[in-house]
Amino acid sequence: MGNNNPKQKESESYSSTEDSKRRQVKFQEINTNASYSLFGKSFISLSSQQSVCSVSRPWSRVSRRRWKESTLTLPYESSKTAWPVSQLESHFLPVFPVNSTSFGEKYKVIEEVASGAFGKVYKVHCSEDNKEYALKVLSKSKIIKENAVNQVKEEVQIQNACGHHSFIVNSPCHWQTRKKLFIVSDFINNGELYKLLSTYQQLPIELAKLYIAQLALALDFLHNAGVIYRDLKPENILLDHNENCHITDFGLSKWLSYGNKTKTFCGTPRYMGMLIF
Repeated sequence: MGNNNPKQKESESYSSTEDSKRRQVKFQEINTNASYSLFGKSFISLSSQQSVCSVSRPWSRVSRRRWKESTLTLPYESSKTAWPVSQLESHFLPVFPVNSTSFGEKYKVIEEVASGAFGKVYKVHCSEDNKEYALKVLSKSKIIKENAVNQVKEEVQIQNACGHHSFIVNSPCHWQTRKKLFIVSDFINNGELYKLLSTYQQLPIELAKLYIAQLALALDFLHNAGVIYRDLKPENILLDHNENCHITDFGLSKWLSYGNKTKTFCGTPRYMGMLIF
């Protein structure tokens, strides 16, 4: 027989409604927790995977070297601004590299040897190799004022390229600071040929032949290298302790390609050939 009690039916329908609401709330909580845990799991797995790869993966030597050389992790280096090179420095680049340190840290001045239109020449002692050199210190403002920038740059390039010859003074290094140019040359300790001629007036024939042969070899070497010297005189010929000749001061020298000629009137008039006039 069926149950026809209305109160019992109402209580049963109410309990079924409450059960369905509880299931719905519980189902929503489960979905929320599941999605949250899924999102958390995926996020954690991705971040942990990246960190594990970056830590556990063995680095190559190149990777480690590049990581050490990087300055992005250094706040001071990353905050630096690459300022443009000043115009006074750019005139002499790239022949004269910029070096802001003073030459006194490496070279100690012994005495002043000579002076010229653009600066002075000093005899210095190098603390690194314990040798003596001639250090030419030139004023950049005077060089620019006289429009001699290319002249000074060519002088250094020629002497640096040809200085390995036995009878040419070598120039091992050169650089620039904000206001000065520095050119280091081998120090030839026995003075100029001009001083020897002034003392003895006339040289023995055998010694004169030796000097002529040495100068001819040096000039032939320069000509084969595409260089014309243009200022050969006793003041620009130095003598070493064995009385051998060495050509110095390439201020008027010039690179000249085969078949071309120069048109500039330069040099010391008293030593020029008659055909020039």
